[in-house]
Amino acid sequence: MLLGDSTKYGAGFRLVGDYLDLRELYETIHYFTSENGPIPPHHDEFILELAYDVRHAFQGDRDTESIENSVYFAVDILWPIFLVQVAMLRASAAYVPTTKSHQAALYRVEACIEEALNAIDANVSLKCCDWLHGFSLFPQDYLISFISQQTKNYVFSAKTAKSRIRNLPEIIMNLSPYSPAYREYENELKIIAEQQKCKPNDLHDDSEWPKFKW
Repeated sequence: MLLGDSTKYGAGFRLVGDYLDLRELYETIHYFTSENGPIPPHHDEFILELAYDVRHAFQGDRDTESIENSVYFAVDILWPIFLVQVAMLRASAAYVPTTKSHQAALYRVEACIEEALNAIDANVSLKCCDWLHGFSLFPQDYLISFISQQTKNYVFSAKTAKSRIRNLPEIIMNLSPYSPAYREYENELKIIAEQQKCKPNDLHDDSEWPKFKW
């Protein structure tokens, strides 16, 4: 069984599950990021971060919850990052053969997302779920680091769960490679990359984030 909820202050999504369902989700992620998958190598690393979190969850390295006298494993993932990772997996399913197990894993996660957002704001849930199901894979030269920047903007855009969640649709819409926010970011990185004689995708922001409440 997979369950999910927004974290207390709306920064992220708490994924909760038993060993078998989390393991199945982990294997599904790796299936779509395999060599035969549709995702470019420098993009699949971003999705494999989800596999890493899920694996450490079912190994008991993250958090646990007691539900009906059973122990479930849990992990928290920042909302914008999690939504993009799931959207990329769903979009990938259109390009490769899938099993019922693959589809079941994706549907379970998508249902958890919808339920978690509905509990806070039904309008936000509708917008985010529509975006997720209409998502197309990013072009190969898309700067994945922009997702981290937008996630940081989301986290520090507000301090309460409702206020943060209400900003979520705008944040994920900005992730489009055609949005003004992305174009501005892309131009800035191209200038820096030219100065440093490297490719824009080689640039990384390793600065630490200020502390925040999940």
